[in-house]
Amino acid sequence: MKNLNPLFYRSLAVIFILVVLSYLYIDIPLAVYCRNMDAGVRNFFGVVTELGISTWYLIGSLALFLFFRFVSKKQVYAHAALFFFAAIAGSGIICNIIRFIAGRFRPEMLFEKGLYGFALFQIEHTSVSFPSGHTTTAFAMAMALSLLLKNKIYWPIFGVFALIVGASRVIITAHYLSDAIAGAYLGILTVLLLKKFYRSRFGNQLFSG
Repeated sequence: MKNLNPLFYRSLAVIFILVVLSYLYIDIPLAVYCRNMDAGVRNFFGVVTELGISTWYLIGSLALFLFFRFVSKKQVYAHAALFFFAAIAGSGIICNIIRFIAGRFRPEMLFEKGLYGFALFQIEHTSVSFPSGHTTTAFAMAMALSLLLKNKIYWPIFGVFALIVGASRVIITAHYLSDAIAGAYLGILTVLLLKKFYRSRFGNQLFSG
C-alpha cells in the first residue's frame, strides 16, 4: 500500500494545479460563454444534469442491500450494494463539508452581483459551489460500478456518463469548471479509499481489479 502514497500526492498536486489554473484563467470566460449558448443546448443539459442527483442512487442501493442481506441471503451482493451506497453517501458528505468550508460563490452570483471567489463557511445555495456535488456523485458512481462489475467493456460507458454529467453542470452554469474538476477527483478518490477499506475487511471478492 505504500506504493499508493506517491501516486496520491502526485495526483493531488496535478488536480490542485488544474483547479488553480481554471480558477484564474478559465472559469469566468467559460461561464460567460456557456451563459450565452443556444437555449436548446442548455435545456438539454439541464435534463442531463438531473442524472447527477444522488437521492435515487442512495435509495436504490440501500433497497438492494436490504433485499440481498435479509431476503435472498446473498452476502456478496449485499456487500456490493452497501459498497455502492457508501461510495455515493461518503463522497457526498465529504463534498458538502468542503463546500461549507470553502463557501465559493456560484456562477449566478457572478452574473447577478459580480461576485467571484470564496466567502468561507457558508450554507446558502448560492455560496456552496466548490466542489460540484452532481459531478462528485457521477464520478463516484462510475468508479464504484467499474470496480464492482467484472466486464471491463462497461468502464468507458461509465466514464463518458460521468464526464457528461460533470460537463452539464458547467454548461448550465450551475458550477465553474474548477468545481467540476474537484468534484470528479473527490468522487474517484473516495471510492478508491473505500475500496482499500473493503479489501482489508472482505478481501478481493467484490472487485474486478
